[in-house]
Amino acid sequence: MLHIEKGQDINQELLKKYKSVVPYELTKIWEDFGFCRLVGGYLKVINPEDYQELLNETYFRGKISIPILATAFGDVITLEEGQYIGMVKYKNGDFVMLAKSFKRFIQNLDDDYFFEKYFQIPLYIEAVNKLGKLEQDECFGYVPLLGLGGSEKVDNLSIVKIREHIELISQMVGKVGM
Repeated sequence: MLHIEKGQDINQELLKKYKSVVPYELTKIWEDFGFCRLVGGYLKVINPEDYQELLNETYFRGKISIPILATAFGDVITLEEGQYIGMVKYKNGDFVMLAKSFKRFIQNLDDDYFFEKYFQIPLYIEAVNKLGKLEQDECFGYVPLLGLGGSEKVDNLSIVKIREHIELISQMVGKVGM
């Protein structure tokens, strides 16, 4: 069973705006839990409007994607073409498709193989133990950035603001997928 940590309530105007655009399962999470945290805080439900412009500028499929979640490492999980779930892995300059639907994505969160393949849970636990819990607008960022020679070790992580971190990465390495 998926553990959900309730977050800030979602604005009714935002809910109304996106209700016909995003899957029912996501609107249900928004209604019941707001901008919540999943998987012990590794995943955060985000306000699409806070990240849409940034996604458009930094991801080659940004205009056909809606940002819906952020990971503890500043990756953005998207709803693409109104159906598919993808992940923009900014720190690696890459993207990957995670599921054919949001419902399937949520089901996959109970699958150990899925977790090991797409998420860095052991590194996350180590980072939380060393640096502390993240706020809703924060992630763990590599210093120096991986694209500038940094390495994926907990000693190279700092707590940073998600949006600013993505902007910095994009300035250094360009648009993801190009």
